[in-house]
Amino acid sequence: MQRVAIILAYFFICANSFAQQYPFVHYTPKEGLISNMIKGIYQDSKGRLYFSSVHGLSIYDGSRFINYNSKNGLGFDIVNQVIEMAPDSLWIITNSIKINCMVNGKLKLLPLHNEDHIINNLCKDEKGDIYAAAEDGLLIFDKKDSFIKLPFVDSKGEDVSSYIAYTFPFGDYLFVQRDASLLPHQDNVLYLYKKATRKIVSETPDIHGIQMAPDGRVWVSTENAIMAIDTTEIKKGKIVLQELPEQYAQLRNKSRYFILFDKSNNCWSGDQGSVLLKTTPDGTTTAFTSVSGLNMFYINSVFQDREGITWIATNNDGVSKLVHNNFSHIEKPFDLLQPNLISYNKNSDNLLVYSSSSSTATIIHNNKKESFSLNDPKGLTELIETPYGFFGTKSNVIYKLEPSHRILYAKKEFPSDSDNLYSHQIIDKNGNLIATGKNYITAIINGKKVFITKLPYYADFPAMDSKGNIWVATRANDLFVFKTHPDDPSNYLEQKLYFKKELSGVSPRSIIIDNNDDIWIGTRNHGINVFQIRDEKLFKKLTLTVASGLSDDFTTHLVCDEQNNIWASSALGLDKISVKNGIPVIENITKQNNIFQSVFKVVIDKDNTAWGLVSNGIIKITPENKHASNYLPTLMVSMLKAGKDTIHDGGYLSYRQNNLSFNFAATSFFNEKQVLYSYRLNGGSNDQWSEPSNNASVSFINLQPGDYNLEIKATFPAGRYPDQTINYPFSISPAWWQTWWFRSLIFLAIASLLVGAFRFYYRRKLEQRLAAFEKQQAIEKERTRIATDMHDDLGAGLSRIKFLSETIGIKKQQHQPIEEDVNKIREYSHEMIDKMGEIVWALNEKNDSLSDLLSYTRAYTMEYLSQNGIECKTEMPNSFPSVFVSGEFRRNVFLTIKEALHNVVKHSQATEVKLSISINHHLSIELKDNGTGIDKNNIRLFSNGLNNMESRVKEMGGIFEITNRQGTLIHLEIPLKA
Repeated sequence: MQRVAIILAYFFICANSFAQQYPFVHYTPKEGLISNMIKGIYQDSKGRLYFSSVHGLSIYDGSRFINYNSKNGLGFDIVNQVIEMAPDSLWIITNSIKINCMVNGKLKLLPLHNEDHIINNLCKDEKGDIYAAAEDGLLIFDKKDSFIKLPFVDSKGEDVSSYIAYTFPFGDYLFVQRDASLLPHQDNVLYLYKKATRKIVSETPDIHGIQMAPDGRVWVSTENAIMAIDTTEIKKGKIVLQELPEQYAQLRNKSRYFILFDKSNNCWSGDQGSVLLKTTPDGTTTAFTSVSGLNMFYINSVFQDREGITWIATNNDGVSKLVHNNFSHIEKPFDLLQPNLISYNKNSDNLLVYSSSSSTATIIHNNKKESFSLNDPKGLTELIETPYGFFGTKSNVIYKLEPSHRILYAKKEFPSDSDNLYSHQIIDKNGNLIATGKNYITAIINGKKVFITKLPYYADFPAMDSKGNIWVATRANDLFVFKTHPDDPSNYLEQKLYFKKELSGVSPRSIIIDNNDDIWIGTRNHGINVFQIRDEKLFKKLTLTVASGLSDDFTTHLVCDEQNNIWASSALGLDKISVKNGIPVIENITKQNNIFQSVFKVVIDKDNTAWGLVSNGIIKITPENKHASNYLPTLMVSMLKAGKDTIHDGGYLSYRQNNLSFNFAATSFFNEKQVLYSYRLNGGSNDQWSEPSNNASVSFINLQPGDYNLEIKATFPAGRYPDQTINYPFSISPAWWQTWWFRSLIFLAIASLLVGAFRFYYRRKLEQRLAAFEKQQAIEKERTRIATDMHDDLGAGLSRIKFLSETIGIKKQQHQPIEEDVNKIREYSHEMIDKMGEIVWALNEKNDSLSDLLSYTRAYTMEYLSQNGIECKTEMPNSFPSVFVSGEFRRNVFLTIKEALHNVVKHSQATEVKLSISINHHLSIELKDNGTGIDKNNIRLFSNGLNNMESRVKEMGGIFEITNRQGTLIHLEIPLKA
């Protein structure tokens, strides 16, 4: 103990400051940001971030960047400011006379009556009045869609209303600055402007920047220092500068530094070249230099969002995000190169860091350090401080180390079996060293005596519960519980409990007992298994794996802090596990801080600061100062697309918009890539929740018309926020042919068609009956006519023959010549035979077709002309349509042709006749001879032939024409009935 006291006497040397790297996350165009040159940052009421740049506007919702520039609706590429005027309604101030507004995600131009001001900055005072710093002066918005220029005259009576760069309100006044780079005299005047009188009431030169903190402090950057403005004097209309309070003394001499305040009243200042300072309200200052993780120091804006995350906008390196101010990475901690061991002595509050490459051990106590060299390091693999001094291990030997003049000497050895291999140690409740290894567990009692007991296989770590029992898990799935006997060194470790089958298949690699005496066992490939003891029986409580959120299933080291959080080290990083309401919550510490490397071991000091050993240094995690905040991320559908078209009002969609893509996001920027989303579509074919993933989009193809409700759920890493769920109802209207009214019309149409079909059928049937009746009547009429013709024609012929026969008889008795009478009888007989043939042809029902009529007419024509020595040529179709013609129709057509042929033979002196027949909807017959033609003026009186022909054709509704055309042309055009 005296030796340790001597060591502590050396501690009062201040620990050298060491460069710390902070887990900045960088966003550039590679990640989707529109530009590297970011001017400002704004957050709307839903939590979305807006990044204004010289190349457009980026909106970040935690899942993706949505970018706008002059090519897709922005008035100008350079964006000066974004300000929300109402929920989901923003003004986007571009470096032009055009102002855009974005309402519910739809970008358009703001209709202004006087679009002739280039505005650099807008501000809204507590009354809701909007003031603008513009290139041509100080403006006020009259709330009637126009800006009004205010008078701006300085104390010399000069109009200084040009190049107004910045303004912000303070009570009844405005602070106003001009862009000195555009002025001939760059005196950087700060103006105090009274709103009521519209006059400049105070002026102060050499002010390079001014900022007001949320708590009301107003600081300015001058030529020589950062100073404060007396706020009581502002209310009197004066600008009075004064020194910063004592706690900010380190900022007093910072000349020409920019100054920015965040929402937590922290002041950020810097020289735009080598350093960025963060000064908290209590005066604590953190310096960020080139090795801190920031790639660029020309800062345009520092913004703190509602989660407490700091965003830094730079002039040519995009945006840097600092989520955890309490996390830092130290590559050369305490001036040690390549440290490979770290331990903590709770009793002395000493942090020990050891580097085997330089054989140097450094002890840190109350931010003071003392370094020691090992004179005979022997390649120590472990180094630990106990109340009885320093101990080191190598292979199968434990060494007692004695300090002297900043050198640790190996004074005593505690060898073990040659087949043993020591791994790790702890200090038990008695202050004694407990070491495990390949085949043994060893206790060094009071720094002097050694106790060794056999183990069946390799044990990586020992652990201690609240009662002081020592727990050891071997790689062969053995779990031992030893009770310590400080009063009996020869039996110091007594086996109390042993478990084997309960650990079957676990393959332990690390072990820790938490504050509730639950046993946490880290395994080779089965995650972390948690057990509890009840009535000396071991029960498995839970299992944590990669599927549960662990970085890796191979856990190499475990440690428990005072809040009962478990810190799990693995090859893929460091996890912090807390149990809330019986549910384990896993926080991927290194992953969310952009560190991707192995963490070998973690120790927790009395301040609950975690020190983690990594391959290239140490990570330091101080307790997080969580500010009370009512912020909850907003889960929203950020974009809906139907094909390539963006839908802004997605409640009702047409049937063509049935291939839908939904982009959604939860506006949390705390490890936002680890936010898990799941969804289900009610109304579709599958209404089951999807597997949670970090994919913040979903597509549905060929959705049927109907009503749908898309449910989306967001789960946040480490249970930082409760799960969020939203519903997005939408409807797809059916196509017009699928609507009820169209289907009703179709039903009515079908019903009408059926009724019409029935009516048509019965009407057709009736018509057929009427047609048959009419046909029968026509036949009866035709038969009556034929009977009449037979009575008239044949009766007359027979009477003449009878009369001639009687005449011949008389002439024979009188011996008179009878040859003439015999010839007449012969002629009358031929004529009667022809008429009889015509009557028989008319009576035959088989001849009631157009084909029969034309065939008969053609045959008669050729035969009659041939008998009279006239050549006959015919032209007629190869086939005839199946058209019914009445007997009267046949008779009229035939007699007309017959009369025409008789006239040709009798009067025309023709040698050739051509008969042409064509059929369409009409029957067209032409009879052309090459005779002398017809002289209509010399037609014999009382001749009835032509009149009869014309009257027969007209009776059938046709046309009859006779023309002279190198002979006589007779043309008949008679309509046919279907």
